[in-house]
Amino acid sequence: MTVETTLVILMALATLLLFMYMFWRETTRPREKPAEVYTVVKCGDGAERKRSYREGDYVGKSTDDCAGGVVVSIYKEYHAV
Repeated sequence: MTVETTLVILMALATLLLFMYMFWRETTRPREKPAEVYTVVKCGDGAERKRSYREGDYVGKSTDDCAGGVVVSIYKEYHAV
């Protein structure tokens, strides 16, 4: 066997091991659920309420969730499964 043949075989083996490791790592890694989007509404009395995001929400928007309610923040939460 020549040196070139041995080198090709070693490179192929190293590549195979790398792909096997990448596949194993992908199957054993815990999955994440999709992010959940929340809206925080601040009421006229100073209380804050967290609710699920609704299409059309934006910071500064007046809401009917409570008296004098205004959207003060919108954020995502990620949860590992």
